[in-house]
Amino acid sequence: MTHDLLDHTDQPVDVAAIRATEPEPDAGNEPDETRQARLKRIWLAWLGAGLLFSVGQMFTAADGKVGGLLNVLMPVLFSAGIVAGVRLNRPRSIWPWMVLSSAGLVTVAGFGIWAAGAVTAAFAVFMSVYLVEAVALLLIVRGGSWRQDRAGLLDTAMISVGLTLACWMLVITPLMRVRTALPDEFFVALFPLGDVLLLSVLVRLFTSRGLRSAAFWQISVSVLFQAVTHMASLLPAIFSVAAPDVRAVSSMSAFLMAAAAFHPSMRTLTSVPLRPVTDMSPRRVLLVNLACMGAPALLVAQGLLQGDKVSWLAAGVGCMLLFGLVTLRMIDLVGQVQDKARQLDAVAHIDALTALPNRRAWDLELSRRIAAAHRHGTPVVVAIFDLDHFKKYNDEHGHQGGDELLSAAAAAWRTQLRPEDLLARYGGEEFGAVFDHSRLAEADHIIERLQAVTPSGQTFSAGAAQWNGIEPAEALLSRADAALYAAKRAGRNRVYVSATR
Repeated sequence: MTHDLLDHTDQPVDVAAIRATEPEPDAGNEPDETRQARLKRIWLAWLGAGLLFSVGQMFTAADGKVGGLLNVLMPVLFSAGIVAGVRLNRPRSIWPWMVLSSAGLVTVAGFGIWAAGAVTAAFAVFMSVYLVEAVALLLIVRGGSWRQDRAGLLDTAMISVGLTLACWMLVITPLMRVRTALPDEFFVALFPLGDVLLLSVLVRLFTSRGLRSAAFWQISVSVLFQAVTHMASLLPAIFSVAAPDVRAVSSMSAFLMAAAAFHPSMRTLTSVPLRPVTDMSPRRVLLVNLACMGAPALLVAQGLLQGDKVSWLAAGVGCMLLFGLVTLRMIDLVGQVQDKARQLDAVAHIDALTALPNRRAWDLELSRRIAAAHRHGTPVVVAIFDLDHFKKYNDEHGHQGGDELLSAAAAAWRTQLRPEDLLARYGGEEFGAVFDHSRLAEADHIIERLQAVTPSGQTFSAGAAQWNGIEPAEALLSRADAALYAAKRAGRNRVYVSATR
């Protein structure tokens, strides 16, 4: 009610008096502060339950009945937690969260297929979980499109190529060499690529500027936990050591992801899009350079760690991709610099109030047109207009009223000019015009049309001069200015012309 009254009155309003007349809030409606506090208590309870669940897994055998039950129960709780969080917070866009919750159900389906003996199919289902999560996270924390954020996407692509190359050379290649020790080795070897996909999504979120809320950080930590646990379960196979039990960390990762849905800040993730990158900060330059230098560094590392067995094809393809992306990034940066230069050039030559060329543009264009007239032997007329009694109008209507008059006059006059004519704001309430291919008689008719459309019943005085064929722009302008002052001394609201000399 307060906002409605404020929006529909032109007179000063005592806001305190209006608030005093408003009815008390309905006792049946929960105040926002109370609701926020209740949601945060639920969020903390969920995190506490997740911590207890994860610690409990540490005291169960992974292949035992209780351990197996907890393994299956975890993705169920993950899906249920996200659905419950969505129902409590009621975000503007629900379906991205529902896509994320389906990742838990897909995992349960994978367990069922595994139990039925279809190991290869189960691995394929487990791999699809990465894709579901990646798509859901990109939808939840909305990034800019290619047109809106080319810089952010190119930076993400460079870092992602570096991560993929590192994963292939340092993890997947060694896994393929010991594949006889791995169950269904093809899919197991590809699992690290799923982690790279999620890390690439995380990089995409961090290479754009946006809201860094509690829900955002929980999702980020959850993705990092997932990558750590998956890598930790695979690396022992490469180095022939016992695999650590990472179930507790994996479960905590799932609980953190679901906790993001419980936190009140989750509503902002789908309502506030990430802002595109507009500059190249030192930190971003360092990050991109590390990704590009990673390719040759990986060649050295692989040669040292794996007995001079180098994946030359993967390294070569990775380097070519990185160099191509760097080239695109440089093109994008050059384009940004050129765009800003054009914007600055336009601002430097345009009057902000009237959107007409300013004095600087007027001087440049007048000299150019006189030079063209000299080459082609064509006539040129210059005129200067001065709104009559503008100071008095300003005093009566205020500076805003004066600005509106200047803007409206400029717009009205432009409609009466020919395409080849130039109208510019000369300074203050003075305007200048250049009439190409015109003589004084023709220019006088044009000025008469301008007088007829001057808004708010205002008038102007004008002085005009025709170029004599040899004089410089300064001399021509001086004659038009002298004619203007003669018109003003004669009583204003008239046009004086300077005789051609």
